[in-house]
Amino acid sequence: MELHHFSHTHPLTFYEGPENTYCSGCLESIVKESSYGCSQCDYFLHRRCAELPREISHPVHRRHPLLLQPYQQGLDCVLCRRSGQSLVYYCSLCYFSLDIKCAEILPPVIQSKTHEHPFTLLCKKISFSCDACGRDGSHSPYVCTSCNLTVHNHCISLPRTIRIIRHEHLLKHTFFLHESESDWRRCSICHEGLRADRGCYHCPACDYAAHVHCATRSNIWDGTTRDEQDDTESSEARLDSIIRVVKEIKLGEDMIAAEIEHFSHEHTLIFSNEVKDDKGCDGCGIPISSPFYSCEGCDFFLHKTCAELPRNKLYPFHQHTLTLQPKSPHSNRVLACNVCSIYSNGFSYNCERCSFNLDLRCSSISDTLTHQAHEHSLFAFFNRAALRECKGCGALEKNGLGCHECGYVLDFKCATLPLTAMHSYDDHPLKLTFQDDSDQLECDVCEDKRNPNHWFYSCDDCGVTIHPECVFGKYPYIKVGDTYTIDSHPHSLRFVKKTEKYPSCNSCGQPCTDLALECAESECSFIVHWECVALNKS
Repeated sequence: MELHHFSHTHPLTFYEGPENTYCSGCLESIVKESSYGCSQCDYFLHRRCAELPREISHPVHRRHPLLLQPYQQGLDCVLCRRSGQSLVYYCSLCYFSLDIKCAEILPPVIQSKTHEHPFTLLCKKISFSCDACGRDGSHSPYVCTSCNLTVHNHCISLPRTIRIIRHEHLLKHTFFLHESESDWRRCSICHEGLRADRGCYHCPACDYAAHVHCATRSNIWDGTTRDEQDDTESSEARLDSIIRVVKEIKLGEDMIAAEIEHFSHEHTLIFSNEVKDDKGCDGCGIPISSPFYSCEGCDFFLHKTCAELPRNKLYPFHQHTLTLQPKSPHSNRVLACNVCSIYSNGFSYNCERCSFNLDLRCSSISDTLTHQAHEHSLFAFFNRAALRECKGCGALEKNGLGCHECGYVLDFKCATLPLTAMHSYDDHPLKLTFQDDSDQLECDVCEDKRNPNHWFYSCDDCGVTIHPECVFGKYPYIKVGDTYTIDSHPHSLRFVKKTEKYPSCNSCGQPCTDLALECAESECSFIVHWECVALNKS
């Protein structure tokens, strides 16, 4: 069956069932619905859109009938202000347009999912600011006289809660922010101004707020909704899928898991508060600190926070769900993070479809960061054309976190540096220091000069100052002792850090300082810089 439709030059063929495409009339997906389409031009219409009457009378515009016609530039819908749909109802005498969705006869009273009272249609031309989304309107709003709210007709159907890829918690719709410090703040997505007395989506736990039109963009929200109970249950399910509690003990007022089985390790892990010297977390690669779990027989350690990570995670700047990948003792799993470019051999979040890898440090940063080094919030940016200088180390980066108030920038490497660290040079914990007020402008480890504008680690008691790279090494998140294999050598290799008696690299001939791969066979003297291996990988 074919239909000759005025909106398209070719006949449209009738299809029964899903087409897995979009309707050019209303821009909504065609799923399990009858449709008409031209496969040659990829032009499809829902059957209901294709069979719309050519002329209607509408209560919003009573003076003249409205004629269905193809969209032209400037024929934006007077109710929702949207453009781009191929079909609109139009009055040429009054330059009045309705898209076909808004042309459906509006009910006089309607109940919103985001408000406790019903809304009543005010069917007349009137300028207003929508209390649900913050944008202006010019015709036929719905009003709640009990609460003095005025909203667009399409904002009546806004979902109460949504989950977006930019934030880990559910966002709730609110008509205004109760405890805002001022009438204006910034949207957490576009970073432009957001009125605190206008509708937005908000996370009370994090004070994360976004424009309605930003939070509901198709590349940020997939259109599905979930309530708080579903979200809690799914979070518990994600945790249960990677941890099984074997034994619990009471610590103070709390019950904690004293022994667990973790999906990343074959043996049970024991809870501990006693810090182990020179041990790194097999999850994030950062030196171990309390509280943590360990399998000391295998030299396997996990921070408690790393052990309790969710199996699946949304990342603000990737469109697919990421899956936690454990450390594997039997494979060459050393990955460069797609955000900070730093190598690590611990856990990572991975999107197999896109070959996207994210280390745990970068995965801990949302699209907004509050850091002790700066008074304002920092917002993530990616793949900027112009490189920006990191205030922590001076590196020029295309990925980082920037301040919209004053232009302050941090790269992800500096933004994820631990605030405290230990080093054999000093018995005390070293503090990450952002401002240099000392007269000591040399690193006590390498004895080179420090740039006074860059971050360093220091000890107030001893006056020690050390470069971050001298504290952690050039490759701080690859665990020493782990095994690795390369094609050019027949034996297994293990990661080592040479601090004295530097042998020559079998690849470049230079002394092996810092991280190297050494043959695990005692009678074999093969050694190679990790940097030489990494260059061959890339």
